[in-house]
Amino acid sequence: MRFEARLDLLDVVASLLLFGGLVLSLAVAEPWFWLTCAGFVLMAAVYAVKGARWLRTRLRHTA
Repeated sequence: MRFEARLDLLDVVASLLLFGGLVLSLAVAEPWFWLTCAGFVLMAAVYAVKGARWLRTRLRHTA
């Protein structure tokens, strides 16, 4: 249960980085675009872990 909560927290942080970096790069200057890339990579990693855990539990219940 705690691991799921940490994944949800990382998902929120990744979303903030993604959208915050996008807004800053559009409003202020181009160098803030790296925040958007970092948020995207973090979000992709979180969803990959969530998907792997979901698949593992699904396969465990069918076997």
